[in-house]
Amino acid sequence: MRKVRNIIISRGTELLRIPSDCLMYVAAEGNYSHVVTADGHRRLVTFQLGQVEDAINKQLGDAGMTFLRLGRGLIINTGYIYFIDVAKQELVLSDFKGNCHELSASKEVLAKLKAYVESIEKAGDE
Repeated sequence: MRKVRNIIISRGTELLRIPSDCLMYVAAEGNYSHVVTADGHRRLVTFQLGQVEDAINKQLGDAGMTFLRLGRGLIINTGYIYFIDVAKQELVLSDFKGNCHELSASKEVLAKLKAYVESIEKAGDE
């Protein structure tokens, strides 16, 4: 049984601890970031998106490969990808237990994401 690693985001008097497989996405909002978990909780943290990305990479190492940065404003957990519509610039993340988040990204980013997901699934079939 593999151990789930936690992501720790800590600054000043605050500490946010999230099991890595529960983090759905992180969205930038200026110098802050909204951290959204699979149970629907949403927390605003005083970290820029790049700082959150660095924390994920530093704390998870290779296990952090499941997280992708999409453009300037979004980091997603690829394990939650449910639907991609490049033409409508729509990305839906779902935990398949009632938590669903509709996000938007550029057509270019979504086209690359779609190709990435297809290549991962195809590689898994071989």
